[in-house]
Amino acid sequence: MEERRRGLTTTLVHARADAQGAGLAPPLERSTTFRLDAQAEEALATRADVDRIDTYGRFGCTTTRLAGAMVAAVEGAPAGLVLSSGMAAVHGVLTALVPPGGRVVAGGVLYGGTEEVLARDLSARGVEVSRFDAADPGSLEGALERPADLVWCEAISNPLMQVAEVGAIAQRCQAHGALLAVDATFAAGMAMQPWSLGADLVVHSATKFLNGHSDVTAGAVAGAARIVAEVYACMTRVGSNLDPGAAWLLTRGIKTLPLRWAAMRDNARVLAGWLARRPEVRALHYPRAEEHGDCMRDDGAMLAFELGDAAAARRFVDRVAVAAHATSLGGIETLVSVPARSSHSTMSAERRAHLGITDGVVRVSVGIEDVEDLVADFERALGGGQ
Repeated sequence: MEERRRGLTTTLVHARADAQGAGLAPPLERSTTFRLDAQAEEALATRADVDRIDTYGRFGCTTTRLAGAMVAAVEGAPAGLVLSSGMAAVHGVLTALVPPGGRVVAGGVLYGGTEEVLARDLSARGVEVSRFDAADPGSLEGALERPADLVWCEAISNPLMQVAEVGAIAQRCQAHGALLAVDATFAAGMAMQPWSLGADLVVHSATKFLNGHSDVTAGAVAGAARIVAEVYACMTRVGSNLDPGAAWLLTRGIKTLPLRWAAMRDNARVLAGWLARRPEVRALHYPRAEEHGDCMRDDGAMLAFELGDAAAARRFVDRVAVAAHATSLGGIETLVSVPARSSHSTMSAERRAHLGITDGVVRVSVGIEDVEDLVADFERALGGGQ
């Protein structure tokens, strides 16, 4: 009788290291170097299998390999890798997969840090960057009339929550011989699994939902083993490997991801519905699966809303008491921020205006607090309560 395949939560809860004895918690491998038996010495000398045999800390260890395998499980992908930050993952993918003088086709709305890599690091290497609308796969056709090394987009865009039609984008990329990398930080493997939709590589700031407790800075990639291996090689050259202590905390955080996501998503649904009825809110941005059934598996746990101007946005974030005015996202606590002053502050005002990121936009990472407390907090911050 064929063994039943375990569900994701069971798989994550019982994820094991390579060899850990009887302990239920995985061990933390802190050693930076290891005794070399014949197999390890050969791996170090030839760099063959150095990604799976303990030789030296910069190449990884049992703890970081377990974290990578858990990220791959979240995305349903064959291979995973963890790095020192989300930006290390972004930079590593763009550097490893796009050669000097190459070409990237990027989504029109991206995280500000990614925009900086495209504008500074890639342009310095002679890389051409073209744009398309990830919510309109047809806009990719013209962009791929000329060869491209990589197409890059965000599964759910930062900060206006636009949903990429990843399946249709992947089909066009395959037809034109271009790789597709998707930053799925806002989707967390819960709202969308880009790998299952045809993406070649999925990228995360694991600092966010994957870890989920605002105490680890990490990045991750998941996808086909051969492509992950290219990013791994770049990581070892640069030295952007994740510290084992951070990797251990990341494995602990990932174990509860499905449960945390469910609570955050439920709270986000309630907040989105409440904000939609507020007269102060000029526009609400909240991704719902029913509106994107071809690619979304679940509603989002992030939202954004627009107030009248920068002053109104500042008043709101200054007045919240349960939520925290802070950068980052994906933790168990609700965070609010003004993208024009944080995640997209390095972008010109003209560019932000063109993308619809007004000075009155407030981004909300919804936590797991009692939703009644969040609603009351937002009502006070908007001026409706004392």
